[in-house]
Amino acid sequence: METWSTREQLTRAGDRMAAAIDGWEAPYAHGVGLVPSAAATAAPEHFPLVNTADHRLPGLVIAGVVGHARGTAAYPMTPEDLELAVERLTPAEAFTGGIGHPNLWTWRDVYLRALREDPGARLVAVFLASPDGAADDPAADPADDAVAGAVPAFREALARAAAH
Repeated sequence: METWSTREQLTRAGDRMAAAIDGWEAPYAHGVGLVPSAAATAAPEHFPLVNTADHRLPGLVIAGVVGHARGTAAYPMTPEDLELAVERLTPAEAFTGGIGHPNLWTWRDVYLRALREDPGARLVAVFLASPDGAADDPAADPADDAVAGAVPAFREALARAAAH
């Protein structure tokens, strides 16, 4: 298995991923939420990690899995999608140069376990194109409440994280 043990290897891996996504535009922020089966819709607490430019690689991994290229969007994810994302991000764990891997650890050690314990829980990936409010938010999909509420819930989670 390939590993990325240097900052340069991480950068090259991210560059390769970005080049493989046609029309890629880096998001302002991104994250993956776990919505328990008991929740009607996504809420800010379902997004324990919100990422901005300092964590570009996890966003590229998720974008490659869900097919995101640009703009603000929310995507439902399956447990298999998350397992694929974990597999694709695992080589980064070899890098121990002063950064942790909170996305990988959350996806693998928290979300995958939670999905086994609550098979009705839903995963949702969110990408925000800009910090400028909700002007670029997509229309909600009433067929999937977890996805419909994900963008506003993520925006609130991002604002809470920025306040701390």
